[in-house]
Amino acid sequence: MKVNQISTNFTLDREGLSFSGVNLNRLAEEVGTPLYVYDAQTIKDRYAYLRENLPREIDIFYAMKANPNIAVIKLLTSLGTGVEVASAGELYACEKAGVNPKNIVFGGPSKTDEDISKAIDMGIYALNAESLGEIKRINRVAQSKGKVMDVELRINPEFEIAGVAVSLGGGSKKFGMDSESIDRIIEEASRLENIHLQGIHLFAGTGIQNNEGFLSNLENCFRLAKEINDKHFKIESIDVGGGLGIPYSDEDREFSIEGLKEKIEELLKAYPFIRENGTRLIAEPGRYLVAQSGAYISRVIDRKHSRGREYLLVDGGAQHLLRPALIGVNQPAFNISRVSDSVQKFDLGGSLCTSIDFLGKDLDLPSESGEGDLVAVLCTGAYGWAESMPYFLSHDIAPEVMVYKGKSQVIRPRTLMEDVVNRQIIPEDL
Repeated sequence: MKVNQISTNFTLDREGLSFSGVNLNRLAEEVGTPLYVYDAQTIKDRYAYLRENLPREIDIFYAMKANPNIAVIKLLTSLGTGVEVASAGELYACEKAGVNPKNIVFGGPSKTDEDISKAIDMGIYALNAESLGEIKRINRVAQSKGKVMDVELRINPEFEIAGVAVSLGGGSKKFGMDSESIDRIIEEASRLENIHLQGIHLFAGTGIQNNEGFLSNLENCFRLAKEINDKHFKIESIDVGGGLGIPYSDEDREFSIEGLKEKIEELLKAYPFIRENGTRLIAEPGRYLVAQSGAYISRVIDRKHSRGREYLLVDGGAQHLLRPALIGVNQPAFNISRVSDSVQKFDLGGSLCTSIDFLGKDLDLPSESGEGDLVAVLCTGAYGWAESMPYFLSHDIAPEVMVYKGKSQVIRPRTLMEDVVNRQIIPEDL
């Protein structure tokens, strides 16, 4: 996969890798390795492309679990997104970034009473309830505050989306309320005085690679919403989740978005209650907006040969970028210190004492690759830093840098393990 296939703002030549005119090789020398770099212009371009190809009725809420840095949140919300959060910590990040609470939804299982309390105090748009028990707890916390809380019912549908990387719907799931139980749950929840049943939330899968899967999920959402609207309460919001995938290799399909607006318009005409109700439609993309903005850069410490395989060992690893090891799939990787037509297969290993610690295997990299070279793993703007296991083996935690308008800014400083250790306490009687 070529660099410019990932983003038109990226270039790789004999001067190194550049994001929007900023040379990352020089940046790595200034900041030190390992590090994450995000290109703000690529994020803006991804948002603009998605916004242009969705009907205006659909509000885009950024699923911040993909990348929770407050600079990324601020950038996207300044463009017009809302935010989908899944913890009180993410709510706090939204506060720090100045997000309008009426453009925040809170999903996810196992919300504590403290989580619910913070959401109510902030006055967010909706809590997406995962069970009848959670609805009752929301009611109890809201009652203690003398408030009524808006709730979307997260439904675990009977259907699954074909071709997704991870299915979150169908079968037995820890997410949501089984669709066959929803009538009973609504009837019981409707009797709670401090709950306002506002709408529904369905998130049936992630890593959707084709618009057929996206559209079938959308139609099923609309169908379920109509059934509830006709039988129980006025549907004021439909949250269709996110899950839009991106290509990580030449073999992956690019999510086809052209023509999507027209097909969604047809669905809206087929379900007129949505416009009649003035129903708010919410989509929650995360990876799609930010993944292709990012690079994780580390430096080769050693090159070695072992029983027929060639290794490049770097100063980073799975403690910072877990995804390749977690799912066993390579992401685009480049030696940004060398451009060569002569390539060979390398396994890119990290600095951890565990066999899972690889940033990629069988990667085509320049044959001359060796000690001191910089290696960049791309498409790491989502589920890179956020999905890492930073404390494993006590290496420093990689900083994050944003590139924008020809300038770079550290947006999360490097965390030194000396500082982490210094915060620990030895009991006096040891």
